[in-house]
This record gives sequence, structure tokens and C-alpha cells, in this order.
Amino acid sequence: MANAAHLRVYSPEAAGSQEPVPGFVKVYAVLSEGGADSDLTAEWEGRRLVCPQNIRLRVLESTVAFAGAFGAFGVGLVPEDAAKAADRELRSYLSSHPGHRSHILTSAWHVPVRWFCGFDPSEKEVYEGPGGPRLRYRADISRARDRVREARGALERFDMIRGPAEELARLADWLSPFPDGSMLELDYGDVSDLFEPQDIVFDDSCELVREAVAALVADDLARAGDCYGRVLSRWAPVFSVAFSS
Repeated sequence: MANAAHLRVYSPEAAGSQEPVPGFVKVYAVLSEGGADSDLTAEWEGRRLVCPQNIRLRVLESTVAFAGAFGAFGVGLVPEDAAKAADRELRSYLSSHPGHRSHILTSAWHVPVRWFCGFDPSEKEVYEGPGGPRLRYRADISRARDRVREARGALERFDMIRGPAEELARLADWLSPFPDGSMLELDYGDVSDLFEPQDIVFDDSCELVREAVAALVADDLARAGDCYGRVLSRWAPVFSVAFSS
């Protein structure tokens, strides 16, 4: 099972489902959560918030996306029959559960740089995991959306970094429908275990990303590039695991 980080939305009210994952797509979607589909809960700012796992929905979505991403290059990593069946199952699920949506994004082996854009360094929390200290950030979703919007606007001013701007646009679209009062959580999860404990406790990736965004706003491309490069260097050793496994 891959070490994975997660971006989760916890809401005051959320629709979830415990329907089983179709057996024919299990092998194509790695979610790294052991198969449990009970709702996750968090006590935050005096409120109990809920994050439905919706494993069936997320497996179907990730399988369809995986097939589409590589199918465009003629690479059949997901058999055509399985991809078509997953697409049919996904359409049927969404038709039967129009109020359901994925509350969790998952990334194997690393934290995508764009995820940091929704957070402030002051929102960093260190907690104890099975293998040692782990790291997470938690933010009010309205503040997180504003930060993502700011970062996207800063990037869109420069054609040379169009790709990251488009990724932030997709992240903004994902965050948009969740209700005010929700909480956005970036959890390093067991990706934390790929670092030395002291490196997790003192990790400053979020600070560097915020500095890079501020530098772009100030038209300081050299400073932005330096901060971004330091983040990539921080994550390069663990990200390389994805290509060597």
C-alpha cells in the first residue's frame, strides 16, 4: 500500500455512502485507506464536523480519471472494458446520489505543492502517528478558498507558469461547492513516515509556498523561483519513490 497524503473537507453536514467498491476496479485505484468507509469526524473550533469517505465514489472517479489521463497517450493501464464499466457505474452512482461528492483528495508519496496554497504556516499542527510525528494543517474553508484564489491570480499573470495556474483552478473548482463553516485539512498522513522525525516537525514547505506567492504578487520572479525550487528539492527524494516502485 502506498504512503499517501490527503486533502479533506469536514463539513457541519455531509452526505455519505457505505456502498461497497466494485471488485473490477479495486486494482486500478489506490486510495491507501484500508477499505473502511465510515465517516471521519473532527472537533474543530468547538464544533463536530464530518468528512464522509465515500470510498465507492472516489474509487470510481479515480479509475475514470486514471484511464482518461493515460488513454490520451495510447497507454492502456486500465483495460478498456473496465474503464467503460467504471464510467457507467460512476454515472449511475451520481444519478442515484446527486448530493454526494468527494470530500477527500489523495496523493501517493508526496504532498502536491498546490495544496499548500490554501494554508497559512500558523495553521500547522504536529500530532503523533503510529511511526512517529505527523503533520497537518487545518483552515476555515472560506480563508482557504481566498488563498487559493490569490495564488491562482498571481500565477495567471505569467504565461510561463500556466500549468500550475490550471492546477490551482481545478483545486478552486473542487473547493467551491462546500458550505461555509467547513474546515479544510491537509494531512501528510503516512507520507510523514518517509522523513526523519525532526524534518517533519520543522518542515517549512507551507512557509516557502506562501513566500513564493507573495513574491509573484510583488513581481519578484527570482525570489519566487528560489522559494519554489526549495520546496521541490525538499520533496524530490520521496517523490522519486513513485517512479522507482
